[in-house]
Amino acid sequence: MTILLLCGSIANKSHTLALLQHLEQLFVSKGHQATLWDLKTQSLPIALPEYHHDPTQHPDATVREFAAAVTGADAVILGSPLYHGSYSGVLKNALDSLTGDAFGGKWAGLVGNAGSPRASHVQLVHLRQVVNTMSGYTLQTQIGTSGADYTETPEQYELTDEGIKKRCVRLVEELEECIHG
Repeated sequence: MTILLLCGSIANKSHTLALLQHLEQLFVSKGHQATLWDLKTQSLPIALPEYHHDPTQHPDATVREFAAAVTGADAVILGSPLYHGSYSGVLKNALDSLTGDAFGGKWAGLVGNAGSPRASHVQLVHLRQVVNTMSGYTLQTQIGTSGADYTETPEQYELTDEGIKKRCVRLVEELEECIHG
């Protein structure tokens, strides 16, 4: 199984990135090919509507590479922090660089981080609607975290909450079940 994990955070230290890195390791440990697309280090230009119908014709090579990565994936995991009551603008821009049916028949997992446990799912509700609009299917298991679920090092965050780690395993297993039956 080929999974594309898309990080919609561009923070220097990112909880969302740490969560996606943990999921990436779980997928790889189960023998799957997992690719993490970090929009901080693999940024995309502002979406150009004239290429929505065919991003493979976009003049920017990174957009073409991104569109090919989505097309080539069996499933996607979308990760975003909660920004102003929704998912990040950088993730929105990335999704706007794709065709309207880019997730056609693909399963998508939704994960993110917010300032408090009570708000950690808000952006995921919005992303569920976007995935469905783009002809994809969303997993039942989604993961919302807050800062308390991580340990901070000088360079990054590390997911340390055991309950969230178990939920990550559940997301991976659910995706395997959806794809392989």
